[in-house]
Amino acid sequence: MRKFSYVLAVASCAVSGPLLAQDSDGEDHPFLPRYPQSVIDGYRAPSLEEVVIPTGPIANAEAQTNRVVVEGNVTHIDYRVKPATSPLKIERYYDDVLKKAGFSIAYSCVGPACGRDMGALILNSGKVAPVGLADGLFNDRIRVVVARRADRWVVLHIAEGPDRSQIFQAVVEGASAR
Repeated sequence: MRKFSYVLAVASCAVSGPLLAQDSDGEDHPFLPRYPQSVIDGYRAPSLEEVVIPTGPIANAEAQTNRVVVEGNVTHIDYRVKPATSPLKIERYYDDVLKKAGFSIAYSCVGPACGRDMGALILNSGKVAPVGLADGLFNDRIRVVVARRADRWVVLHIAEGPDRSQIFQAVVEGASAR
């Protein structure tokens, strides 16, 4: 009986271990709490940087339209949500959080309306997310939210894949136009 209890305990730990997802290094931004059940996949501590903020659909990641360049103290966080969760549900959570914090939505889009290269600009160009930080999902199941309050900007890229959702956020504080 004792051996059976030991085997059962080991098996229980082996099964529950993967279910207890852990953050990689990093922490939530102080005024932008994470979506429930999400874990940090990538984090870059606040530092003075220049970042591109999309202000409309992005048809070409290299073009200069529908964007503003700001400089400020930027925090980058990439979150994973398992199982996959509707981008609309995640967006509504952040809309509520942002509005309660006094932000207004400067731009938002859904799927193809975001433009062919929105994901490329935010996740791959190095102009918003640092190269290699965000584990992007590229499909039409995306939502992008850009919010502003005085000299603070928030960029959210929310995407749903077959087994997970990803939330990338860039928070710019002390922003000034470049």
